Amino acid sequence: MKGLSISTSLVAAIVTTILFKFLDYFHFIKWDPIGYTKTFQFLKGSNVYVKWLILFLVIWGICFLLYYVCLLFAKIPVSITSIALGLLIAIALEWIILDADSIEKTIKKLSIPFICIVIVAVRFIMESAIFHSQDTPLGK
Repeated sequence: MKGLSISTSLVAAIVTTILFKFLDYFHFIKWDPIGYTKTFQFLKGSNVYVKWLILFLVIWGICFLLYYVCLLFAKIPVSITSIALGLLIAIALEWIILDADSIEKTIKKLSIPFICIVIVAVRFIMESAIFHSQDTPLGK
């Protein structure tokens, strides 16, 4: 099961990173996905591909942890849980990234495409985790 979690989180991270680049390229988000590098001194002069690689690795780690967290919600319908968890994660991320003082300012600046990408990624991870946790469904 460990190999399945690694490969599932890898695919989710690759697709999510590509879609973040898509959002950034067409200016669907008001922030830069690799803007975190401005706070770190050692990444200021590095190549843009290194910054995207670091972002990919962080997303991969988060997806890997989310895979195992989603196993806790196996008894609840995935459609409800994935929307709730995806919304919670997306709003929390935007709040942290936009550095807004209040939740009202964050809600005004929310990016609907970003929320959709996060919800779809959470749904993919959650469906895969629950499917893989079943008693080898393809082996029967």
